[in-house]
Amino acid sequence: MRALAELDAGALALDSGKSEPVGRLRVSVPVLFGRHCVAPVLLALGSQYPKLVIEISFNDHVVDMVEEGYDLAVRIGKLPDSSTLVARRLGTQRMVICASPSYLSQHGIPTSIEDLSKHVGIAYGRSGRITPWVVKESADHELNPQVDIRLVFDDLQAITDAAVAGLGLAWLPCWLMAKHARAGELEMVLNCDNVLPAEIYAVWPQSHYLPTKTRTAIDALAAEIPGKVGQLEQANR
Repeated sequence: MRALAELDAGALALDSGKSEPVGRLRVSVPVLFGRHCVAPVLLALGSQYPKLVIEISFNDHVVDMVEEGYDLAVRIGKLPDSSTLVARRLGTQRMVICASPSYLSQHGIPTSIEDLSKHVGIAYGRSGRITPWVVKESADHELNPQVDIRLVFDDLQAITDAAVAGLGLAWLPCWLMAKHARAGELEMVLNCDNVLPAEIYAVWPQSHYLPTKTRTAIDALAAEIPGKVGQLEQANR
């Protein structure tokens, strides 16, 4: 994957010199992150440019962008090497390990990473593979804490609901946990400084020119996503 920190306007030819985005823009986004953080940006873009038709697919599967005809995708986490795709970093998704007050009252609050092994976990998994939790033991040392995983879902909202119901610890993005923290439904066990974050990227098919509609969407996401994620995660610090 060839990552572009910044797009050089002079290095990419825009479609027919159009300054206003027009036509259909097909975008693939993760389900919950797409709903909470990406869709509002793209909806505002659609209101600003009436000739732009925006089609958003909410799916946690990694789509084949070229084969399925997507102009743009938002992906979270490490990107595989690719000769057909280009990426731009949009921001950082910070994570927390959290639980409901009722669970912590019954089972106690972990005071160390080692204490996590004494607790029940609610994990994300797909196709029989569970996504491991990653925490920072020190500035230069990461590890996967041992947790008694008893519930596995392929949907972050289901994990959040189970955590709110007091069924165990959950490893959740700050932006998703924030409103439940404000409502007193979830409490942090390990905060954003201790849990390994994941990077957020815009990804699009490599070509000799970048359509104005795609370039406009990428720029809007790069401008708005850091503020949305950062503003939400502050509630958890």
